[in-house]
Amino acid sequence: MIKVKLNLISPLIVGGRNLVGNFLTTKDYIPGDVIRAAIAREILRNCLLYDVDKPDKDGRYNWIYIRDDEKCSRCKYKDWCRNFSNIRFYNFYYDGARPFPLSAMKCKYHNDHGLVDVLFNKESECPICKGRIEFATGYYKDGKMVDVPKRLFTRTAIDPYTKTARDGGLYSILAIEEGLTFEGYVDGIDELEEFKMLRIGADTSSGFGKCKIEICSEGARNEVDLIERIEKLNKIVGKRQYGGKTYKSLITLDFYSDMIPDIDYNIPLKTTDDYKELWKKILNLGFQYDVIKVYSESNIYRGYDTSKQMDDMREKPSVYIEKGSVVLIGTDEDIDDIKDKLYFVEKSGIGQNTINGYGYVKICDEIHLNGGN
Repeated sequence: MIKVKLNLISPLIVGGRNLVGNFLTTKDYIPGDVIRAAIAREILRNCLLYDVDKPDKDGRYNWIYIRDDEKCSRCKYKDWCRNFSNIRFYNFYYDGARPFPLSAMKCKYHNDHGLVDVLFNKESECPICKGRIEFATGYYKDGKMVDVPKRLFTRTAIDPYTKTARDGGLYSILAIEEGLTFEGYVDGIDELEEFKMLRIGADTSSGFGKCKIEICSEGARNEVDLIERIEKLNKIVGKRQYGGKTYKSLITLDFYSDMIPDIDYNIPLKTTDDYKELWKKILNLGFQYDVIKVYSESNIYRGYDTSKQMDDMREKPSVYIEKGSVVLIGTDEDIDDIKDKLYFVEKSGIGQNTINGYGYVKICDEIHLNGGN
């Protein structure tokens, strides 16, 4: 796993939602599948054997694979084409920040007063000014809120016949500013020397999304660090009863990215216990545990499958558990007995499409070890 920086040379648009018909706002992070698409586009743009109208043996278009063993052996992208489907692209966040956990709250009047984590403590006021606190959204780094700077662009559509401004064609785009740096991870490849520059996101033909790639360092996490976090959390929290039961160890799971459950999430639920059992099936950690608390939000989204050549490339709608969701579990098993399974969860993720950064989870995140600061 390598840590990568994307330095924006031009403003960036990553497909968000049309708030109204003529206003488009960007996402404030770069999803892993957008990074994958940008690299795939660059590979295909330089591939002499690529035919836009010719599918692979499985009927997929715009796919990255070895098209000719002999000819591809001389290409600088050969290692990428051979292993592209196994390379994992994580989400990239501004300045290395992370999403607010949904269990975090902030001072209503002062953003610089840090965060308050209510997963274990029912705080009702800011610890600094004693003012009101409210649930936080967005991103934070080193205990401080981080805002992603954006710029508003106004454009007009051109009539293809008159070559002049089209009536009713004025629209606005809220894009991420140039000059910013986004950080993330790529797993399954040792270097990115083949890609010095990339065009990422939407409207790249209009000058948006140009960025320079910088390799930072090895980003692999180790097993010892994970065990230390679990032990520190339980030392801070101590023994507590939940539902009349005291667990040997408490473990938190923070989702740093959206997660797509690999089971039906839209089943009717009647009680809190039903919801906890559903989450137990979603997590599927491979050892005995109980789900104690869940801070979560979900949304329904449908993307596009450009490997299909048809008029309607839209995918089937899926339920997405939003990034920032937090789950608290309790177990009576020894940490030494389950550490390999926990490490596998951190490394591999939870749910579907983890190869594109979905389901990236951090166990016993530092925010719960420091009370939010």
